[in-house]
Amino acid sequence: MKKCDICFKDYKGDAGIRIHKSKAHKDEPLGGASTKDKQSKTKTTIQASYGDHQTKDFKFKCKFCDKRTETETGLRIHHGIVHKGTNYPEHSSTDKKASRTKSVPDAHGITYPEPFSTDEKGSRTKSVQDAHGGNHADDLLFKCKFCDKTSQTERGLKIHHGRAHQGTTYPEPSSTDQKGSGTKSVPDAHGGNHTDDLQFNCKFCDKTFQTERGLKIHHGRVHQDKDFPGHCYKNSTGSTAATKDPYAKSVAKEELLRSPSVPLDMMVKIDKATVTDQAIDRLSDQLEECKMSKKDSSAASEAMNSFTDSFLTELNKISKLKWFFFNSGSFYDKTRNSPDEFDLMIYPDVQVSVDFDDKSVLGFYKVKMVSTRVPELDGTVTRNDYIRPEAYKTYVFELFDRVLQKIREGRRVTKRVKSRNSPAYTIDYKAIPGKKAIDVDLVPCFKIEGWPPVAKRLDPKWISYDSVVHNAMKSCDVVCKKCPHDHPDNNLLWRLSFAKAEKMLMKHANSSGDSTFKKDAYRFIKLYICNMKDQFPGKIQKFSSYCIKQFIFTEFDNWPKKPTEEVIIQRNILKHLIEGLEERCIPNYFLQNDNVLQFIPTDELNLLCRGMKMEYEKLLGKKRSK
Repeated sequence: MKKCDICFKDYKGDAGIRIHKSKAHKDEPLGGASTKDKQSKTKTTIQASYGDHQTKDFKFKCKFCDKRTETETGLRIHHGIVHKGTNYPEHSSTDKKASRTKSVPDAHGITYPEPFSTDEKGSRTKSVQDAHGGNHADDLLFKCKFCDKTSQTERGLKIHHGRAHQGTTYPEPSSTDQKGSGTKSVPDAHGGNHTDDLQFNCKFCDKTFQTERGLKIHHGRVHQDKDFPGHCYKNSTGSTAATKDPYAKSVAKEELLRSPSVPLDMMVKIDKATVTDQAIDRLSDQLEECKMSKKDSSAASEAMNSFTDSFLTELNKISKLKWFFFNSGSFYDKTRNSPDEFDLMIYPDVQVSVDFDDKSVLGFYKVKMVSTRVPELDGTVTRNDYIRPEAYKTYVFELFDRVLQKIREGRRVTKRVKSRNSPAYTIDYKAIPGKKAIDVDLVPCFKIEGWPPVAKRLDPKWISYDSVVHNAMKSCDVVCKKCPHDHPDNNLLWRLSFAKAEKMLMKHANSSGDSTFKKDAYRFIKLYICNMKDQFPGKIQKFSSYCIKQFIFTEFDNWPKKPTEEVIIQRNILKHLIEGLEERCIPNYFLQNDNVLQFIPTDELNLLCRGMKMEYEKLLGKKRSK
């Protein structure tokens, strides 16, 4: 702790004392006074035996008062606090030779400037010097062909073009180097270009990258279960070289959600491909295929309401606990393609707590019983009051068996055999004679009040009702989904679920009024996947509508602001989805650094990728007839 030598208040550092003095003691001399009877002090100069480079030099002077600081940063802080209503001027230094080049003297008094130079406008730009002393900062710029704008990256040039030159076709970017290449290149000491010489090859697949960073990001997304072996690149002679990087895994994890693709709204702006009659007809046909008659919808809804009432009533008779449920799934968020999709989340009225402090496995957490002793669940609770998900699921599934034997609707129910790791009790309910059986998922869970601290705060601009977002973040739930990681407490980990939030966001996705196509875009992708499942039975099992929702919510965040042809939006959404499938990464919308595709088999993702590419090509087609 540091003390003010005028009023003896405590502060953590010198910066806090300087700010305090500029406010409270601005009429005092610069050094202040420790007591009333002490004379005012001047600047103290500390001389060291090895040189005088530690001398404090208050060379930056405020133009509005007599305040002086050692650094320009200190002067800016002072100006922002004391002179808020004025514009910050260029600093004036008392040293006529003082430059903005930051320098650090060594023990012998020799000054070595850092590699930052000041251009004519006073901007601080980083320069790159080659072996001959040349500066390549200007060689690494992408120049716009319609104005004098330059950018250090091609992506920056694309964003500029989409904003400033909307009525023109985006051309290939041109670099300002002598060769005029549109690829950002780094010349070596002999003037050669190594862009094509260095290719970083992944050792676990056939992917190649031009930078090591790209290889690290790819490894963190696709090969998370393998240690990063160090990059391997090919040079122009065909030989290979490799280096080890102990930080590769952490770097890849940090950059997992930094998507390299252009956001949807920018992609739509630069998409100049023709909208054909075939593409419009294709989208119209899909819309008709997704539509349901009110008769079918009403009949399915009435049948499910009757089933739910009977089921819950009997469940509360059999069990001593009080049970509740909430609806989730596509029927209730108004995105169903058929009347046979119903999900019910069923939970007891008991208090539990989630151990969010244990972040060893992202998305999976231990759940502890908080309520006083519940005899009915004694067999599912450990000595430390942790609830075992497998035991809880087994017990609740047995209750469901007993309920279906009791209720009248149970005679028209067939229990479906599913994977042992599935969290849902799935039945086929033959509710309507002559119609397809209704697929009902009964999911045992625990309701968790409040928004989990590990989740992102929701702020979707595409929902116009604040109350919807507020209610969506009131609670979450945990389900009996088996953790795929090898963890010592694997039998105690529950999967964190945002079923209620997903339902509310999707239900009101079109509420902002900028487009009524958002929910249809999601339904189309569901339709593509459903058709592929029918075409390839048993080949697509892990990829579900949950994965599609995590993907489409991010697309909603970047939805075009101006009215746009629906075909253009849909084909660019497909383009993004194909990119995610190829990279084997779709970020979880609610949890940072969680990849919802990480445990889906590669063969299944490759099959989905081929199917999405076929749908994308159908939305291009031939030129529209006049």
